[in-house]
Amino acid sequence: MARHRDSVLGLKNSKPKPVRSNAKFNSRMTSLPAELRLQILAGLDLDQLSALVRASSVFYRDYRRSRRSTLTKCLQLTLRDVTIDACAVLRSSLHEGPEGWIPEDVTQFLHSYQDQRASAHNLHFTKHLTEDRAIRMAAFHSSIVKPLACRYVHWALTNLSKETKSSLDNGLLSKTEETRVLRALYRFQLCCNLFGEGPFKFARGPFRIRYPFPVLDILKLFLCLFEPWEVEEMVCIHAFAKEKVDQTFKDIRWDLYEENPEFEGGRPPTPRGGFRFGNSHTRDSLLEATISRGLNVLHMFFSGVSDHARHILVMQSQTTPSLLGFLENGAWSEITQCELRRRPLLSDREQKQSRREPLPFTGDGDSETDGPCPPLAWTVLWGGSYSNLFGEFVNHLTHRWGYVMWDAAQLEQTGTKELLVQQRRRGWTGLDPRDYFV
Repeated sequence: MARHRDSVLGLKNSKPKPVRSNAKFNSRMTSLPAELRLQILAGLDLDQLSALVRASSVFYRDYRRSRRSTLTKCLQLTLRDVTIDACAVLRSSLHEGPEGWIPEDVTQFLHSYQDQRASAHNLHFTKHLTEDRAIRMAAFHSSIVKPLACRYVHWALTNLSKETKSSLDNGLLSKTEETRVLRALYRFQLCCNLFGEGPFKFARGPFRIRYPFPVLDILKLFLCLFEPWEVEEMVCIHAFAKEKVDQTFKDIRWDLYEENPEFEGGRPPTPRGGFRFGNSHTRDSLLEATISRGLNVLHMFFSGVSDHARHILVMQSQTTPSLLGFLENGAWSEITQCELRRRPLLSDREQKQSRREPLPFTGDGDSETDGPCPPLAWTVLWGGSYSNLFGEFVNHLTHRWGYVMWDAAQLEQTGTKELLVQQRRRGWTGLDPRDYFV
């Protein structure tokens, strides 16, 4: 168990060796009283904590003695404004109902989640974590979320560079940009846990039953908790996941295609381990269902396996049969959003949209008094007035470069505002979709 617990910080040896080049520095640090050393550990983020305990056997022993309290404080420093979302992902992944999540449980869970998001302080959420749960959170962040965040940023900025024909720095993000990317990943995972296949595929056996949430419920219960530009952050993550899973399907299409002679004798109907990739509707359903497995499976698709036969076995085990409705062509489709807005009573956000309430760009970063503030790209897209539309109402090409993730400086430096206006015109053919809801 100790080996598993220490692996969260990338430790493979029970006693890390101090780095020789920093011997003098280590000597001064390790000679400090234990109380001060613990304060130092508690003031680090996860990466810094990992580096220090790997470099110093003294700090490693201190960490082992105070693992729970140290990890919870480091998680808080690492996650910052995303802490509540990360805690919600953890809680939702531990759900052990025989059918996954059912409507009553989801409604109660999301009420609690919304109350926590409305709270002025989120420090107490990590304070009450058990050691095992703190380790789970840290491991998920370090081994899944952070690597995918790096891949996403590279993918989106590469696409933006191609669109603008400019050279972009894929390096450091601002704190605001980092927060947007991380919260999008965690909220996407939360949606997968609650409404998609999530982590429950194998827990329920081969004949599992997943409660088929209507896509309108996913929109009402979950997506409507967030400002529309925050939903668009998740849409951008979905676009990233879709491209990777789709490319993987293309790579392995023949290996898992039902017409492959390898499956002879396995019919009828579709042989076990084979998929109907030749049917476009079935393929799209397979794609969306596999995406709904969440970030762990997406990371597995990126990891790859050098041996082709083993790679096929891995992909075969993770590709998920058809899912009845999820996000694309589901909860954030034009049809579902229109259905929601047929209700006689409009929400506050829909009333803002009807009034075309001004929504100017006020700077990057959320306001302590006004809450979430829109990024510059969102205000440019909708002409500086409020819109509660997202998903299919925005050009899919715009999602590919993660328009709502970046600070104003990034957009102004690359002339991206002009690109956004061009893509808006092509997607809307001259009409503002909000006019349909007046």
